[in-house]
Amino acid sequence: MWWRLRRVWVAIGSILAAAGALAGILSLVEARQANEVATTPDLRVAEHRVTTKGDVERTRENPETGMHETDRVDAAAVDVVLENRGEQPALVTEIELVVHSAQRLHACQASGPINVTTAYDIRVPRELQSRTVRKSVLYNLDGKSKERVLLSIGPGGDEGTTGWGTIYTVDVRLKQDSGNVLTIPDLVLMQPWRNSGTVSDVVSATLGESGYSGYEECAAENMRTLERAVERPGTHSPKMIELYDRLRAAGAAGAVDGIWGAALSTLPADVPSYRYVRRLEEKLDATVSQRSTARGTILYHPGPFDGPEQARAWCREHGLADSEMCRPRYFTPAE
Repeated sequence: MWWRLRRVWVAIGSILAAAGALAGILSLVEARQANEVATTPDLRVAEHRVTTKGDVERTRENPETGMHETDRVDAAAVDVVLENRGEQPALVTEIELVVHSAQRLHACQASGPINVTTAYDIRVPRELQSRTVRKSVLYNLDGKSKERVLLSIGPGGDEGTTGWGTIYTVDVRLKQDSGNVLTIPDLVLMQPWRNSGTVSDVVSATLGESGYSGYEECAAENMRTLERAVERPGTHSPKMIELYDRLRAAGAAGAVDGIWGAALSTLPADVPSYRYVRRLEEKLDATVSQRSTARGTILYHPGPFDGPEQARAWCREHGLADSEMCRPRYFTPAE
């Protein structure tokens, strides 16, 4: 009998010993993991926006006259705030630009033989051999710190002097030496205007005051390209939105009449809207557009509806009878 009890106690002792050993192993693993976290970088994108970068060198050349001029201009850029929450420095070794689309707006007017090139941080070739543009860098961010990075993006080679530009839809990927990758998706960029009067000049010319044959048809096609870019989910270039809104307000491409739509939400101007657009489209199974105004970004279903009652009916059909969640609104070109 006693030997049976002894076996039981031996078994219990073995189990307790194994449990103690396991607890010790787990403690060691947890301590090692905590130590690794404390001694490795933890790089994140704290915030980002599409903006402009000043003082970018531009060169203008006329091969016929030998003219060569250099000046400084603003360029479309991505403003990124990086945060390293780890203890150790983080090293970015490559910036990768994934180009989803590159749409060059037509010149719509005659121009002289002047070649214009700009020293963008990342230059997208006119003839893309692949969707990816890479640039090797050595960017180091100390542990427990934040820093702002401004990356200008634009075309490689001659970009013309017409005042229009190229619209890019891209993802920016920051590759670290550890193999980790930070992705900033759905950026819609367009070069800013060279001076304050350029938008007014383009608006006036679009209304048929340019004197160039076929300008109105060309500008109308550019307007359609701009409209597709503005409606595309993502973070947009403010100058592109400005041009689009002013052209619509001026009646470009016949866009004079307003439409009845269903306003869904208004976001502050500094809040990226693309995530909200996607969520609403998934929830409602319907198109959601956006309109920038002085009060913020309005998200709405464009219908079009024949009037406010039809818009209200659409709201009710989609379970949005509350007037604060879905309400009729007349959208005019001047907004």
